[in-house]
Amino acid sequence: MISLLFAAAAGCSSAPPPASAYDHSVDFKDLKVFDWYADPAEVKAVGGAIVDARFVEEHVKAAVDKDLSKRGYRLSSDGSSDFSIEYHTRANGVLERDQYGLYAWGPVGAQYFRQGTLVLDIRNAEKTLIWRGWYTLTLGTSPEGIARNIRKAVSKILGRFPPKLASS
Repeated sequence: MISLLFAAAAGCSSAPPPASAYDHSVDFKDLKVFDWYADPAEVKAVGGAIVDARFVEEHVKAAVDKDLSKRGYRLSSDGSSDFSIEYHTRANGVLERDQYGLYAWGPVGAQYFRQGTLVLDIRNAEKTLIWRGWYTLTLGTSPEGIARNIRKAVSKILGRFPPKLASS
């Protein structure tokens, strides 16, 4: 269920663009080394019919690690870091789209898609939230599609990190 939040259904292009918000007092250029933060108060989803929570976690972390590494950030190997990353998933509801017959004379049925959001949080060394990015996708039906769309969502979200600061 919630673990399936990342796979896009074929032909569905109504997803909103990625979004982000950040603490404008933070100097992001000093952030170089990251680790993963696990909020002790948050319980991750147990999974759904197609993939489990472990699958989602492994793919989100691998995609984030790869994306940030390509851009010069380094995953901490000794527990010390400049910033931490945490992820969340949220179910958003069901979308419906009419299906048309061979000659498009009129609807012959409906297709339903579940939609969900991936959220990435960046916390400073004191574990204070300093940046949040999110992206909404439509659910899919295969582990391969879910993994592909996790990578897509991570890339779109982290494309907004670090924030582009307005020059004075």
